[in-house]
Amino acid sequence: MQENFTLVGDFTPTQLDQSGITLVAPGLFGSGMWLAKRMAGETREFIGQKSELDRAIEEAGAEDRHTLVIDAPTPAIPSMGGGRGTDGVANDEILLQVPLATDEAAVVMYIDEAGIVSFHYAQAPAAPMRGLPSRAFGADRQLQFLLKLRTGVSKEPGESRGWIAKITSKIIKVLVVKIFPDQTGSFIARRVQAWEQKQRTFQGLHGGTWAQLLDPTPTPVDNLAPYQGRRSLLLIHGTTSTTAGAFAGLVTQPVLLDRLHTMYEGRVLGFNHHTLSVSVAENLRQFFSALAASAGEYKFDILCHSRGGLLARALAHLTDVQAGKLTGTVWQRPSQAKVNIGHIVFVATPNSGTALADPERIPGFVDRLANYVNMLPDATFTIASGALLSLAGAAAEVALPRLPGLSDQAPDSLLQQMLAPPPRGFDRFYAFSSDYEPRGDLISVIKDGVVDRIFRSKKNDLVVPSDGVATTPYFALPAEHCLTFPPERAVHHSAFFGQPEMRYIADWLEQP
Repeated sequence: MQENFTLVGDFTPTQLDQSGITLVAPGLFGSGMWLAKRMAGETREFIGQKSELDRAIEEAGAEDRHTLVIDAPTPAIPSMGGGRGTDGVANDEILLQVPLATDEAAVVMYIDEAGIVSFHYAQAPAAPMRGLPSRAFGADRQLQFLLKLRTGVSKEPGESRGWIAKITSKIIKVLVVKIFPDQTGSFIARRVQAWEQKQRTFQGLHGGTWAQLLDPTPTPVDNLAPYQGRRSLLLIHGTTSTTAGAFAGLVTQPVLLDRLHTMYEGRVLGFNHHTLSVSVAENLRQFFSALAASAGEYKFDILCHSRGGLLARALAHLTDVQAGKLTGTVWQRPSQAKVNIGHIVFVATPNSGTALADPERIPGFVDRLANYVNMLPDATFTIASGALLSLAGAAAEVALPRLPGLSDQAPDSLLQQMLAPPPRGFDRFYAFSSDYEPRGDLISVIKDGVVDRIFRSKKNDLVVPSDGVATTPYFALPAEHCLTFPPERAVHHSAFFGQPEMRYIADWLEQP
């Protein structure tokens, strides 16, 4: 089902009969088409929509209800120097009014002609931009969205994207989610929790050969006896990821894998766990629960990516009392399972926190990472598209969805404060970081966009500040324990493990 419409460049509201949508686009001259919600098995290849986006929307529990395809250039010079007209909408903006039921929320995804993605949330219902007419008879309510348009001029002509192939139209999608009845800012974001429970079903320790460790289907460890009393290697992944996803780049390093296999005599484990709806302290408890049934002493060296490094530090230094304070319950490590942590190799870990994790910056977090995934396909190994759309849906329900596993990574989080004192044995810490300089269309997203306010002028790998991996206000690793990739190497947050310098992992782990 579809409906065509014309935009004549004035403030006259355009009302779409079949959807009940009303839009005002004073600076656009051209044509448009409304497409009904995508049905199961239906493709949208003619607008460049790829199966990866379809899967992400489905995983997020969202309905791809409305799609607008607009063929009209964005004005190069907004009216009145960028100010809004008397009707509250500037020439380079679209005001969209969407009918919804009382138990529904929506987020609008706007993809410009260059394939750049942004997410937009409803205006405050108490103060809409203006009262618009509607043909959505019987709708419980009308939500309004104000979209700032981009020129959509690509710096990388001919390229294709992970979610949307480059085309010549503006794509506006209304993604509708059902509101959880008890969803408020004080509860964990249930939408994100539901995504983790469905898409990250296996939690716990897994092992086997390197091929088994890096397989998307984990091999549970039935017998931990071989790991007791002897040095083993533990892999800990980062936010939204898994062992297989976070460390996928290691498949390009056969010499390193053989060397690690020999060093540890095959004793390598991965720990899969939830990272958004579950805090680092809760992950700590889960880890010890996995060992509780196998009494003994364990000695782990740790290779970790991103948030996984905070869990590694918690394993090494967080006390039972501190873990209890973080979870709000009394907790004690099982006495029958003793764990000693040796060397830790941090790869892109926010040891000083990352501003992206601040709760009020979740919209910027989603925008930044959505374009990261869309423009750098190898990022999908470590950052799940479905998780990002779940986050967007959660932000549509409440202004500040509670995500303990994400907020732990904020610079001023209670976890960061508890891990702050100079740790014992940090002379056995090693770190990889990167100063990534955006290229091509990512420049438009990062350098020219609002999300650049997140890191300002700080060097970063797109997700984590570069200097905060090896240096915190409380400790600094010696230069010989660190490697930072310069901008010309173009190593972003998800690209570390494919670099030849990863051979230093084995060199560092061999140290006494």
